[in-house]
Amino acid sequence: MRLLIVLFILLASVAGHAQEHCWTLDECIVHAYEHNIEIKAQELAAEEKRISLSESKWNYAPDISASSSYSLSTGRVLDPTTYEFVEQQTVGGNSTSIGANITVFSGLRNMYNLKRAQLDLRSSLLAVEKTRNDVRLNVTAYYLEILCAEETIRDAEQVVAELKVQEEKTAKKVEMQKATLADLLLIQSQLADAENDVLTARNNYDISRLNLCQLLEIDDYTSFRTAAPDVSELVRNGMADDPAVILDAAQSLPEVESARVGIDLARRNLQIARAAYWPTISLSAGYGSSYSDARQKMFRNPDGTYRYEAYPFFEQYKDNASSYVSLSLNIPIFSKFTTRKNVQRQKLAIRRAEYALQTAEKQVTKEVMQALIDARTAWARYLGAQRYVASAEEAARQVGRKYDLGVATVTDYNAALTTQVKARSQLLQAKYEYLFKIQTLEYYRNE
Repeated sequence: MRLLIVLFILLASVAGHAQEHCWTLDECIVHAYEHNIEIKAQELAAEEKRISLSESKWNYAPDISASSSYSLSTGRVLDPTTYEFVEQQTVGGNSTSIGANITVFSGLRNMYNLKRAQLDLRSSLLAVEKTRNDVRLNVTAYYLEILCAEETIRDAEQVVAELKVQEEKTAKKVEMQKATLADLLLIQSQLADAENDVLTARNNYDISRLNLCQLLEIDDYTSFRTAAPDVSELVRNGMADDPAVILDAAQSLPEVESARVGIDLARRNLQIARAAYWPTISLSAGYGSSYSDARQKMFRNPDGTYRYEAYPFFEQYKDNASSYVSLSLNIPIFSKFTTRKNVQRQKLAIRRAEYALQTAEKQVTKEVMQALIDARTAWARYLGAQRYVASAEEAARQVGRKYDLGVATVTDYNAALTTQVKARSQLLQAKYEYLFKIQTLEYYRNE
């Protein structure tokens, strides 16, 4: 029985570990693309533009409508089928019609509206792509923050472990009267400070997981785990040495493409405004009939007299049927210069769109150059931090040996240890800063 309980616990433990999923960076990005609310909101806006595009296509179709009405009148009533007045009688009538109307020509307004709707959809899709890129960068930043926080926790815990060893050694020295109580208290204060650093590192780790899970729309951040890649050895990426390639690729970013589409949109708006100068030709056609219960059908008797009988509903509808076709022409002559003013506004809008494109290109160029400079600086800082850590760790090791031999003081040991902790912290920051800068450059390369 005891063996079965042990086996059950082992199986449950293995199942729990199997269910725990560690997220890679690529998985986080894909999940954010599918679930992030900001992206979904932009996709809804794009869907609205698709509906508008469909409406623009249907503008070429005719307007078709049908109507039917029934009326009941008393007193002196005009019979709608004979146009004669009926006295002191209640008259019921019905009329039904169907008609169609189509614009034959309106200065190519429908064509310009269709092309504008296509550009609107293109602009909205670019906005979706821009939002996805922004989310991707934010996910990458928070993911690297988590990795950095995990390494910071391990380093802080290692410092705590080293200080606990020194605390035990110093306590024994105090017992042997080879060190003072002040030395022990100094070590203990350093240990307490290191334990606080562990708490701070864990807090930063939880905050980073919370921020990333919010982007991924994951409610339970406490169970979120990352699959840390091997970043122990950084290799300088060649993209930082070729700014011309990056600058050329950055010109196809969605924010720049959107500015170009903005110019095309402004030009289409100008064409639509100019279309108001042209006449409008419309074609209409219809068919209808009516019925009145006051109308009677006249018959001729054999003796030459006439008699009147009830006029059946369907016979009236057949006899009263009528159809029409009309072609109308509307020529704009004077509209208080409204069309002219609209044309002038659209010309100004084109110039604004051109300035917006120049601004977007300049902004992207500035951001790319700054990213290149930041990447090179981060790489140099990382190399310098490696040298700093190597010298600080060797100094701490030498001072630690001297402290064990009683040659160095506890103050010397604490100073060396503080320098070592500072050097490791700078190395971690430089490493993950460089990784993020490389990811940023990949974004500008549109990869």
